[in-house]
Amino acid sequence: MTLINIAQGEVVSARVYKQYVGFSWANNYEVQATTNITDPSAALQELSDRLVDLERSIHLVGVIIDRVTISSYAPDSLPYNPDALATFPYSLSGQRNAPGEVLPLELCLFVRRNVNFGRDGRLLYRGCLTENDMGAAAFRPLLTSSAVNAFQNTINPWLVDGPGSVWRLVMASGNPNPTSIRTVVGLQVSEKISVKKVNNRYFRRRP
Repeated sequence: MTLINIAQGEVVSARVYKQYVGFSWANNYEVQATTNITDPSAALQELSDRLVDLERSIHLVGVIIDRVTISSYAPDSLPYNPDALATFPYSLSGQRNAPGEVLPLELCLFVRRNVNFGRDGRLLYRGCLTENDMGAAAFRPLLTSSAVNAFQNTINPWLVDGPGSVWRLVMASGNPNPTSIRTVVGLQVSEKISVKKVNNRYFRRRP
C-alpha cells in the first residue's frame, strides 16, 4: 500500500519523535483506517495532530515534540517508496508542568494498551515524570496514586475522539504485512515505572 490510497482496514505506522537535553527518541503506534479514506492528506494530518495532542499532554515542559512520521505498515525502504512515508514537523514543547526534579530518562511512564482478547500491550513514555510522582514499594519504583490518577485523567478525554475520525489504535503484528490486528479499547496508566536504558531499542525507531 501507499499513503495516497488508504483502504478501510489498512494499517499505518506512526512515530512521534521527541528531544530533551541532547537525547532524541520516538514512540511508535499502529493505527487502522476505519473507512476508505478519500482525502489522505487531511486524514494523515488529523492523525498526526491527535497523537501530538496526546503526547504533549503527558510530557513535561521542556521535552520537544519534534516531528511525526507516518508510513505504510510494510517498511517504506524495502524498496524505498516516497509515497509510503509522510513527515509532519512540529517542534512543540510538552505541556505537563509538574513540581519536583525531572527523573532520569531511564524511568518511563508505563501505559497499558488494553485489548479484548490476548495480552495487553504497552506504551513507554520517557520525559514525563518528576521525583514528586514517584513512591516506592519493596525498593521498586512506583507512581503515587495521585500521579496515576493525574495521568489517567489527562489521557481519558483524549480517548473520546482517539486518533481521529477515520482511525483507531490497534496492535498489529506480522511481517511484512499484518497478520494479527487487535483493536486497542483503552489506555490504562500503570503504577509501575519501567526502567529502560537511554539507548534501549524500544525507543530506536526508523526515521
